[in-house]
Amino acid sequence: MSVLWQQVNHHPVVGERDFKRFLRYPVARALEGPLEENAAWARAWFAGHARPWSAAIRAGDGVRASAAAWFRDYEDLAVVAVSAGLEPELEAAARWEADEPDRYFFLECYAAAAVEALLAEARRHLGADAHYCPGYPGWPIHENAVLLTAVRAAGALPGSLSMLPSGMLVPKKSQLAVCALRTTPVLAP
Repeated sequence: MSVLWQQVNHHPVVGERDFKRFLRYPVARALEGPLEENAAWARAWFAGHARPWSAAIRAGDGVRASAAAWFRDYEDLAVVAVSAGLEPELEAAARWEADEPDRYFFLECYAAAAVEALLAEARRHLGADAHYCPGYPGWPIHENAVLLTAVRAAGALPGSLSMLPSGMLVPKKSQLAVCALRTTPVLAP
């Protein structure tokens, strides 16, 4: 297993459409008033305080066995780990405790959209045709342990990432995925 890519404190572009999707807000409707203020606050807070990161490794035999049902036709697989970092989770919790549920909600949604954007960037960077994650239909969430073990063994984690007994990741705005590679990845400078 070799490290293919790492990025630390890289802020992905989160489009308005994607942010609204996580907010469960109609895409065609403009955010106005307090909604617009909370969205702007979440974007600005994330840009100024979050330390998102991503990493990718070439998948070994353990990952291949775990992901075999989805990637039979691919020779080359990668494990991708992405996270919005712990900072948004801590700030969202502080906002909840301060009785600011709107700020909590908007920051949670923005961090989730950032994780999705990081995974999409990783797929483009790696030249991946597809990805699948533990927790998706048919792949139990506890299989995150296989992917996390592989990423840790390769020394690829540029940030904190652990797993609860349930299989959920900490920080919660994090994701592990297996990507099917169609080309040789372009390594970051």
